[in-house]
Amino acid sequence: MELCAVGDVSVNRDDPASAFELARPILAGAEVTFGNCESVYSDRGDRNPHTSGVVYASPKAVPAIADAGFDVMNFANNHALDRGTDAFVETLDLLHDNGIATCGAGLDLDQASAAAVVERDGTTFAFVGCSAILFPDYDATDRRPGCAPLHATTIYEQAEMEQPGSPPRIATSADPADVARIVAEIARVRDAADVVVFTAHWGLHFTPAAVADYETEVARAAIDAGADLVLGHHQHILKPVQVYRGKVIFHGMGNFIFDLVFGEMDFRPDFEAELAAYTRRYAGFNPKEQDGYPTYPFHPDSRRTMIVRARIEDRRVADVAFTPCFINPDGQPEPLAPGDERFADVAAYLERITAASGFDTRFVPDGDRVRVAT
Repeated sequence: MELCAVGDVSVNRDDPASAFELARPILAGAEVTFGNCESVYSDRGDRNPHTSGVVYASPKAVPAIADAGFDVMNFANNHALDRGTDAFVETLDLLHDNGIATCGAGLDLDQASAAAVVERDGTTFAFVGCSAILFPDYDATDRRPGCAPLHATTIYEQAEMEQPGSPPRIATSADPADVARIVAEIARVRDAADVVVFTAHWGLHFTPAAVADYETEVARAAIDAGADLVLGHHQHILKPVQVYRGKVIFHGMGNFIFDLVFGEMDFRPDFEAELAAYTRRYAGFNPKEQDGYPTYPFHPDSRRTMIVRARIEDRRVADVAFTPCFINPDGQPEPLAPGDERFADVAAYLERITAASGFDTRFVPDGDRVRVAT
C-alpha cells in the first residue's frame, strides 16, 4: 500500500474541487494521504490581534479536501487561531465530520499532543504533530485550546571572536520539555502502530536551502523514539532531505494548494510599514503579487513542489520517494511525468539545496517518482 503526503493546503476558491483536479488520481489512489491544514475553514470570529496576516477560507472547501483523498491533516501551525477559538474548533469539527483525522491541535495540550491514528487493511498508521511556528497564545495548555508546541531557543553568536561586529552565527535548540512530550507520544504509539509519522510545522520560511539546528535535533530524536518518517512544512518552498538511521526526513514539502490574493490579505495594521524591510530580509521570496499567478503570490521557486510517496510492505515502510510537481497559474499542483523537463528541474533543485545544506542524501529516478536512497 501507499502513504502519500504533501505540504501546506489552503483552499479558498469558488470551485474548491478544481484545486485538486490534476493531483487527485495520486492522492485518492493512496491508502492514506496526509497534508498540513494551513487555513482556518470558518465564517466565525475576527482577526486574532497577534497574527501578522489572517489565512482563512469558506467551510465549503472541506468536503473537497476529503474528496481529494485526504485522510489525516496536521493542524498545528501559525494560522490555526487566526480567527480565534470558535473558528479553530469549527475547523477541527469540519475536518472530523468529513472523515479527516487531525493531529497537532486540540481543546487542550493533551488532546493536541495525541497521535492521529488511522487503520487501513490491517495496517495502523499514527501521526504525531506539532508546531514551532506560533504566535502568542497559539500553543495549547492544560486550560487553553491550541497547537502542540515545539518551542526553540535562538542564540546569536559572534562569528569571529576577535572581531566585534562580525556577522552572527545563529544557533537554535529545542525546548527539552517539548521534545520529551513528543518523544513520549511517539514511544506510546510505537507499540500499537505499524507506521509512525512525526510531522512538524517548523523551519525558516522564504529562505532557500537553510535548515535550522533544532529541526535536525528534533527529527533525529523522533526517529530514535520510533518514528519511521518525518514530514516538515511551513516554509513555502521546498527544503532539503536528509536520511538518519535509514529513515527519511523531509524538512519542507513546500506549498501544495495555497489560494491567496495578496492584495486582499488581512494584515495587521503595522505590517504594510514593515513590508519593505521584510522584502529585503527575504530577498523577494516573501508573498507579493506575481504576474500570471493572480491567486498564488509566491516566488517562482515556490512553484516547485512534491507528493511524498512511501511504499508500505508487510506493515512497514519499504521505501520512500516523491513525485515532482509544479504549481500552475491556476494554483493547481500538477504531478509531472519523467519526460517533462520540469520533472528533472524539481528533482535537480531538491538535490542542489540538499547538498548545499551539507546532507549527503542520494536521489534515484524511478519511473514517475524519485526515490530517496536509504
